[in-house]
Amino acid sequence: MDLAKTKSLFFKVLIGCLIAAAGVAVVTVLFGKFTDVTTKALFTILLVAAHALVSIAFINNNQKQDTFDSLAFFTNATFAIIILSFITSVGGTWDLVSGALVAKLYALYFVLLFAVLHAEVLAKTLGKQANIDKIVRFNFVFMAVVVVMLLPVIFASDASLLGAFYYRLLAACGIIDATLTLIAVILHNLYVQKHPKIADPVFSVQQLPNGQTVQVAVQQPKRHMNVFVRILIAFIAVQAIGSIVVGIIGSINN
Repeated sequence: MDLAKTKSLFFKVLIGCLIAAAGVAVVTVLFGKFTDVTTKALFTILLVAAHALVSIAFINNNQKQDTFDSLAFFTNATFAIIILSFITSVGGTWDLVSGALVAKLYALYFVLLFAVLHAEVLAKTLGKQANIDKIVRFNFVFMAVVVVMLLPVIFASDASLLGAFYYRLLAACGIIDATLTLIAVILHNLYVQKHPKIADPVFSVQQLPNGQTVQVAVQQPKRHMNVFVRILIAFIAVQAIGSIVVGIIGSINN
């Protein structure tokens, strides 16, 4: 990907949005009021600008974290989700999609993006030690179960019809999923610390003064995780805590 050309394209989109927004504002002033069409048109322009800004922020982060190379599948999935998000938001703005469906689709996008990041980060730990590989393979199974079980929760017309046991089972799988992930990440980091010459652009990144990154091939005084790995671990921790809370509440209600 040519980052310079991509960033230039997004900045041109932002400039176009500003011009279009100004045009809508001028027309509104001349006619003296906001019509339903002008309101939706202005909001659509703002959505274009917002999604362009998100894309630019993601590209800028890549220059610091080297995400396009270290987490290539997650990167492609992110841009696909950004496009789907724009289509969904515009459809909701122009009443082509109901507000309830828009909310459900965004919940689905979040689950899928989180699952992609989760899976790719776990895949980066494979091939180091047999015990880590076993843990990760079990983790893939429980991660898939959690994702599949979340779909009825998102799209069911009445989620309460799934029953208390369904949510307790989902909570149990979530706890196992989160625990296995944290164990795999910890064991992987311990392995990297014992083998500092191993290049690890995801779990151990060295940031240069100019914002570029290099793979760490020797022991360095400063080592840190890719920002998306940090986000993943934070969400995994929240998932574990949330699952425990759901399980406790379900037991008390029974």
